[in-house]
Amino acid sequence: MLSPGNISDIAVAPTLIARVGPITGLIADKAYDANSLRCLLAEGGAKAVIPSTTSRKQPIPYDRIAYRRRNRIERMFSR
Repeated sequence: MLSPGNISDIAVAPTLIARVGPITGLIADKAYDANSLRCLLAEGGAKAVIPSTTSRKQPIPYDRIAYRRRNRIERMFSR
């Protein structure tokens, strides 16, 4: 699914999650740190591994090791 260049990818995230089917977790970067996405994942029983943005007054803890592994995979695709 392609999103228009003038909107953020998080706008289409709920549609993508619905199309994939049941998931157990989502590892994403700070751009996906939104309460609405976190609630959607929690409702489906999925774990969110998303670092909090600096604008959050109370950062939400996340699995730093899993996030580091996501970064390795992302760098591999970038090559």
